[in-house]
Amino acid sequence: MKIRGKTALMTALLVFGFLSFQLVAAQAGEQQYDQKGGPVDTWNRPLEAGFKVGEVYSPVRFMIGLALGILILHFLRSKFPKVIPMVLVRALTSVGVVLIVWELVVYTHLVRSVLLPPPTTVIAKLQSLWGKGYLQVHIIASVQRLFTAFLLAVVTGIPLGFIIANFRGFSDYVDPLLNLIRVIPPPAWLPFAILWFGIGNPPAIYIIWLGSFFPILLNTIRGIKDTQQIHIESILNLGGKRMDVYRRVMLPSAFPTIFTGVRIGFGIGWVCLVTAELVAVDAGLGWMIEDARNLLDTPTVLGGMVVICLLGILFDTILRKTEQLIVRW
Repeated sequence: MKIRGKTALMTALLVFGFLSFQLVAAQAGEQQYDQKGGPVDTWNRPLEAGFKVGEVYSPVRFMIGLALGILILHFLRSKFPKVIPMVLVRALTSVGVVLIVWELVVYTHLVRSVLLPPPTTVIAKLQSLWGKGYLQVHIIASVQRLFTAFLLAVVTGIPLGFIIANFRGFSDYVDPLLNLIRVIPPPAWLPFAILWFGIGNPPAIYIIWLGSFFPILLNTIRGIKDTQQIHIESILNLGGKRMDVYRRVMLPSAFPTIFTGVRIGFGIGWVCLVTAELVAVDAGLGWMIEDARNLLDTPTVLGGMVVICLLGILFDTILRKTEQLIVRW
């Protein structure tokens, strides 16, 4: 328990430090771009000439390089099977083949590049946006909103779920209301969120919180209710108090289920983030995609989707590793 407690404390401190850093960085970035007329000014965004296929990176070299990389990976797998797992080889092979076919389809003019920008164009676009500092501001703004709403969902969903699972009278009053709200998709609340909270971060944070809240709440209720009655009776018969049951039996027993709800809630919140940023905000990955769509800047649209995908995989991996680190059953 001491090791788990220290690990949980370290995780909480890391999350708090990360959020603090992101908040300071986001504020500094917004001030800098306010002065330069950056992404917070939709009428003064940093525009540039469009990238043409093969202008920055050679499509032929890109496809040949990927094909050689796949062959080398399989060769290394055959020589060092214990070092390189087959799962990784298969995953990278499938991704590489898709990228090669994607690039080839555009290179042979089967599809117009404006409708489906090739990987080389998307990479060049992302590199340019990153070099100008434009992409970082949107990433920081989205991550800040996401973690703010997600932490609010955790600190509201887990205690409320614990109370509902333990107090039948309170549950009878609250359950019908929660079920009515739960079946409404979070994006449907966006017009009211703008009316209630105005323009800016609050409506976006509300939509993300709404998407993350219910998975955490429902998994907390299920985890608490699934606690075996014999464990509760055992600790009471040995002289334990009701608070000991909550602290030593229910929460440890429900923690894996609660953490599963946290992961699911985070994923749904990440999906709702893009929807919430389509309106009512002036920076963020969702805003960047929508703004690029209006300008028919399809490389930026696809580049924003790639960044969202990579960040989603990164955050889910961190949550999964944290769960494995804390919950060692």
